[in-house]
Amino acid sequence: MGIRTKVILFLLGFGFVILATLLWSNQFVLHKTMLHYVDQRDQQRLERLQTNFQIFLQYEPFSKAIEVPEPQWRKILHLSHRIDLKQMPSMIPLVLREPRRRSPPPDEFERRVSLLTPEGQVVYGPQIDKACHKLPVYLGDQPIALIAYAPLQELIQQADIEYAQSQLRVLTIGAILITGLALILLWPLANHFLTPIRQLNKAMHRLASGDLTGRLNVQRKDEFGTLQRDFNYLAKTLEAAQQSRNQWVADISHELRTPLTVLNGSIEAMSDGIRPMNAENLQKLKQEVSVLQRLIEDLYHLSLSDVGALQYSMEKLDWNGLIAQVVTSMQDKARHKGLKIQTNIASNAWVFGDRNRLNQMLSNLLKNSMDYTDSLQQNGKPGVIEVKLMENPEESEWILEINDSAPSVDEAELKNLTQRFYRTEPSRNRRTGGAGLGLAMVSQIVQAHSGSMHLSQSKLGGLSVKIQFPNLID
Repeated sequence: MGIRTKVILFLLGFGFVILATLLWSNQFVLHKTMLHYVDQRDQQRLERLQTNFQIFLQYEPFSKAIEVPEPQWRKILHLSHRIDLKQMPSMIPLVLREPRRRSPPPDEFERRVSLLTPEGQVVYGPQIDKACHKLPVYLGDQPIALIAYAPLQELIQQADIEYAQSQLRVLTIGAILITGLALILLWPLANHFLTPIRQLNKAMHRLASGDLTGRLNVQRKDEFGTLQRDFNYLAKTLEAAQQSRNQWVADISHELRTPLTVLNGSIEAMSDGIRPMNAENLQKLKQEVSVLQRLIEDLYHLSLSDVGALQYSMEKLDWNGLIAQVVTSMQDKARHKGLKIQTNIASNAWVFGDRNRLNQMLSNLLKNSMDYTDSLQQNGKPGVIEVKLMENPEESEWILEINDSAPSVDEAELKNLTQRFYRTEPSRNRRTGGAGLGLAMVSQIVQAHSGSMHLSQSKLGGLSVKIQFPNLID
């Protein structure tokens, strides 16, 4: 059963429930309303009877309710249906006159009214119960009788019943028309909600089958529009991840093939006697093995970081001392390349971190600067690598900034430098420029230490790397 059928059946069922509820509630409310109306009408008639009976007693020598003749009582009871002696005093003689003919049969209200003594004894009329309404009748200041009637529990008079039935028919027809109109609107309403769902369903099938290029046309501004935008973002992310994975596999294959090709060619040349097996050639082989080993080690650490298995042993570290130590270890290599490392390191800097990982981070950053910085600047001076450590007391953090001289990096390429295997010059010799994993590994280490890294163009003409670590140690 399709979702359209389910939605329509659900809405139909819901509509029928609403219709049945409306009919029941209409009948119940109308019944209670009519009973309340009849009860209010009967109470007004009872009050009129009370007034007429008191006026009657003012002209007759009766001091007790039991002394009133039943014909007189019946006459007053009948006339009180429409006559109020207080407002029509001219009718008083008619009430006082002895009845000469038989009174008409009592109506439904008159059959429910009783005349009682002040003590509650019934003089005329039916027996009463606790639910009856009672009104006292006074002669002067003394109560000499009670009149009471039992309120209706159901409609009895034919006129009231017919009126209630006619109103119920009108309400029922209205409820049916409204429900029918709602059902007519179900089809376009179902389409309004089901169209984006069907589009999403088809797009998800394409996505599951491997087609990551499909996108939805977002025209809605409701939750479905948000869902469509989220789907487009997901498809775009998956497509980018697939492209990155393919590029990752291709780059790894190329990175591993290059040193292996050199190794294989050198070994074959020495085996065939073309190249002598001396210390110089063996040293070249060792260099190729070192390149391959460094690449595999970087890949291994990045893989461990991706799966969350890279171990960090956090401790209180002398941050400025560690930086100075790494810079010192790199000075000879920098001088060999004709570069100059300048330092401006604040003292008494302490952070929480892993010594080995931070050492690896600093080494990668300095090695990256040395690999990509020209040994001579345009002014003839040697290339410069500047290492600064500053405190930012307002944010309670330490800022490590490494700047190098030319060449620089285009602004558009800065955001891609932390991607794996990315180099601003793809044609550059990989043994010189590296495999493009250094800054990717640095980014992973910075994130693991709750820090942040920002790349920008350096004022020295090259690249500026700014790393901010929280100052967790006072």
